[in-house]
Amino acid sequence: MRAARRVRYSLRKVLFLSSWFPYPPDNGSRTRAYHLLRALAAEHQVSLVALTDENHIPAHVEAIRPFVHEIQTYPRPRYQPRRARALAAFLSNRPRYLVDTFDPALAKLIQHTASSQPFDLIFAGQLSLAVYAARVAHPFKVFDEVETGMFADHRSGGIARVRHDLTWWKYARFLRSLAAHFRALTVVSMQEKRTLQEISIPADKIYLIPNGVDCENRLAPNESFAPNTLIYPGAVTYSANLDAMRYFVREILPHVRAVEPRVRLHITGHAEQVAINELSVDNAVSFTGYVKDIRPYIRASAICIVPLRVGGGTRLKILEAMMLGTPVVSTSKGAEGLDVRDGEHLLLADTPIEFADATLRLFRDVELRQRIACAAQEYVCATYDWKTIGDRLNQVLLEMTTRA
Repeated sequence: MRAARRVRYSLRKVLFLSSWFPYPPDNGSRTRAYHLLRALAAEHQVSLVALTDENHIPAHVEAIRPFVHEIQTYPRPRYQPRRARALAAFLSNRPRYLVDTFDPALAKLIQHTASSQPFDLIFAGQLSLAVYAARVAHPFKVFDEVETGMFADHRSGGIARVRHDLTWWKYARFLRSLAAHFRALTVVSMQEKRTLQEISIPADKIYLIPNGVDCENRLAPNESFAPNTLIYPGAVTYSANLDAMRYFVREILPHVRAVEPRVRLHITGHAEQVAINELSVDNAVSFTGYVKDIRPYIRASAICIVPLRVGGGTRLKILEAMMLGTPVVSTSKGAEGLDVRDGEHLLLADTPIEFADATLRLFRDVELRQRIACAAQEYVCATYDWKTIGDRLNQVLLEMTTRA
């Protein structure tokens, strides 16, 4: 049965449109694009069109060339919110950044590529390329990783709240219209699926394809970690990460330091144009900057903290820490979208005191730390391994195209 299905798949041609060049897989979006691309390439002949940034180099192309039939890249259009086109987009029924960044040359490239050969499927990663795929006439198109979490749990009031609600109303209308151009939409969490259903997108068009981790070379939980060390693996240039670190440093860390003054927090990722001095507390907080491989940093830390209060999607930082055997303390919001259990796979805490207490418990209780680290690693590799997720995606595509 399996062999026959592979023969059938091998005849299919897929056009993969990626909002990020999928190598190196060093952030959430690139990681998802990389592993889904590899999963599709294992069963199909895949052609790639990817947006690139300034740090894109030819070596990155060579890294994925062995499993991609054809590769085209295009410079990422830059959003300039004060540009006249962006300001005029306040009156548009489309999100402002999509209006401002729309590139006719990119639209022409995608149209031309899609019509250049008989593709069986067009797979568009994220909103920024789904808007171009929507313009292509094709019976089988997938809009991957539809996001709504950026509008969830908005805590401001007054004018800010009114503006938020109007923006969500506008975005929801746009998503409904865009979804009509696709045979299927994928989301990374059940919460995202429920939100799409609430705005009247049919449930039978929405598929759960979560983010994951690569468990192929997993190691046992590290017992030689640095004591009293915390890590937050997320660039503070992203607003949700910055909010999380402000919350931790201002409201949680003082409680931890009152009991354990030797605690150290390492924040990884880009921090350009962020006033990181507001996050500095004596010598307790340090910034690593961008690192090519974050895994050694996570494994060397006693705890991975995830004090997120806003945002959506599947939490790659939690999955990565679990796979590496580093226990996690998170807010409920931070773990939203993951089917994990408090006290078994991680510790959840939603107030500053609770979060500080959970952190101190893992510092002190060796047995608790070991039990959670082992249980989490086993669970995440059984449930969120990219190989399993890739098989699920290929099965979804088979169902979608054969039931037409």
